[in-house]
Amino acid sequence: MKQEKFESILNIAKKMFARYGLRKTSMDELARMARVAKATIYNYFGSKDKVYMEVLRRESDEIVEKLLNLDREGIEKLLPAAEEIRNQFFEREVDIIRSILKEGVEEGVFHLRDVLLTARAIGHALRGFEINWLVQESEERIDHYLDELMSILLYGLMSEKRCVAKA
Repeated sequence: MKQEKFESILNIAKKMFARYGLRKTSMDELARMARVAKATIYNYFGSKDKVYMEVLRRESDEIVEKLLNLDREGIEKLLPAAEEIRNQFFEREVDIIRSILKEGVEEGVFHLRDVLLTARAIGHALRGFEINWLVQESEERIDHYLDELMSILLYGLMSEKRCVAKA
């Protein structure tokens, strides 16, 4: 029953966020539409932002899974347009990475010579791991690898002491 409520809240939230956006979606209306008390939503998620982030995470996971399934099935050989969709998704990923890096450069967090080149390199690095991870690793291990890779990409390999001493 708990899981059903959880899923119901997320399904309703997904529809509401898609229609009204984050700001215009109210917790009161979400609770009413999901037929639960507002406190129930807060107990499950803690805040509207966390509901939104869970909806985004799930949608992202669905998209990635569908794209990765294209690789598993070798569908690009059967349907060349599928490879084009996968490439378009890659360009969107690069654009997201680029915007994160650009903001980091503007705030003085990152020091990069070429933001777009770095974003594309990160995108290709992540894309290159897809097949090996799919074949050899469990989903849980892949999540750990991605977390560690993102940590290295965002924070580097140097220790905090070394970074302070260098500055």
